[in-house]
Amino acid sequence: MRDLARLVLRLLQDDRPGAFHAVGPAEPTTLGGLIATCAEVAGTEVDVVPVPPETAPRPFFPLVRAEPLWPGQQRDPARARAAGLPATPLAVTVADVLAWDRDRGEPPLGHGFTPEQEARALAEADRR
Repeated sequence: MRDLARLVLRLLQDDRPGAFHAVGPAEPTTLGGLIATCAEVAGTEVDVVPVPPETAPRPFFPLVRAEPLWPGQQRDPARARAAGLPATPLAVTVADVLAWDRDRGEPPLGHGFTPEQEARALAEADRR
């Protein structure tokens, strides 16, 4: 969010109109890379186990496809980068979000699998 705010301020100061795709880290990453970065920053380890989407309980958050290049979801931030969009390293952003989450003094966010749902999804994947 800070990177986007810096870009918007720069565009306003330069009186530069137009559309800018202010998306993504400086270096592309995969969902697995994001998860690994989150685990590293949090000081924990994770095992990523792909399971078929049909094993997810419904309704559920939109599942992310595991394909490394999903053209319909890609945007080119080159114009925004050329206009001055900074690129905070992913690990810094993850650390900031983790600090915010820990400082907010509320229970963990209630999204994702419960331990029971995770166990069922893994058992179903093993049966396939």
